[in-house]
Amino acid sequence: MRFECRTAIVTGAGHGIGKAIALRLAREGAQIAAVDIDKANMEETAETIRKAGGAVLELAVDITKIDEVKAGVAKILADFGKIDILINCAGGGFQQGIDFKDIPAGSWQWVFDLNINGTLNFTHSVIPHMIERKYGKIMNFSSIASKTGLPKRSIYSASKGAIDGFTKTLAMELGPYNINVNSVSPGMISYDAEPPATNGTWLGRCGTPEEIASLVSFLVSEEASFITGADYLVDGGRVLGPKGF
Repeated sequence: MRFECRTAIVTGAGHGIGKAIALRLAREGAQIAAVDIDKANMEETAETIRKAGGAVLELAVDITKIDEVKAGVAKILADFGKIDILINCAGGGFQQGIDFKDIPAGSWQWVFDLNINGTLNFTHSVIPHMIERKYGKIMNFSSIASKTGLPKRSIYSASKGAIDGFTKTLAMELGPYNINVNSVSPGMISYDAEPPATNGTWLGRCGTPEEIASLVSFLVSEEASFITGADYLVDGGRVLGPKGF
């Protein structure tokens, strides 16, 4: 039970990678604060944890709204007494790819609000508690898009690039308080029961949310206590270069 007596916040816990992380940390003993704007999905995650005997608090929070985030953090502290781990997983972008020149001016603000401000809101609300206790693990979510760029994903790529810079700087600022800050950059992740084959990775298939969760579980554990300010690619080698040479 790697996370026995630990409390973890997981944003975006209602589906996909966030759900996989919440379930993984719960299996390893953590109390989970499951955060998602989609109440139905978030409650489904929470019910799965409860049925397995885990402790969970579900919170329907819009992470782009600082007042909701602060109220949520206060509720977590009231119910669980402490916060050890923060997983800033919630994020997103335009459903369909679009060239930057064709995006209506200003319509991209919600992407930055979700991917950047949501991460900033939860982190800013949680770190005073972590600093006071001189302990914490923070995991942010970037993307391979911040390393290579992705055609028709300019806004998403830009927002994830901001996460890279924020993670490194925060690691420097919080290191003296025994708080580790890292990020993970997923590549082609499938939510299908079996990851489909693809020529887009050197492993010949897409990844799974559970494979992301495995890495996150390690990085927020004591086994990774000397790792901070690092970003981890989980992409099946996609950014290594084109296949066929």
